[in-house]
Amino acid sequence: SLWSSLVILTAVGAAFGAHIGDSISHSSLVLIEGIAAGAILTMICSAMLPEASHLADNNLVGLSTLAGFLCSILFKLLE
Repeated sequence: SLWSSLVILTAVGAAFGAHIGDSISHSSLVLIEGIAAGAILTMICSAMLPEASHLADNNLVGLSTLAGFLCSILFKLLE
């Protein structure tokens, strides 16, 4: 039931987003995408970084995370 409810809620959210997507202003869309990106970054930091720090050198994990974050900003700026 957990996966079924997840699929249903995701489908409802996607349908709602598609329905109101054309009527949202660009600045609101940027804000929503920023919040979503922050949520994904938070999930990665809380779930994946402790495991990576356990398996590798802490300095290497920190530098790799920073490099990935800076690359994502660079790709967005060059878009």
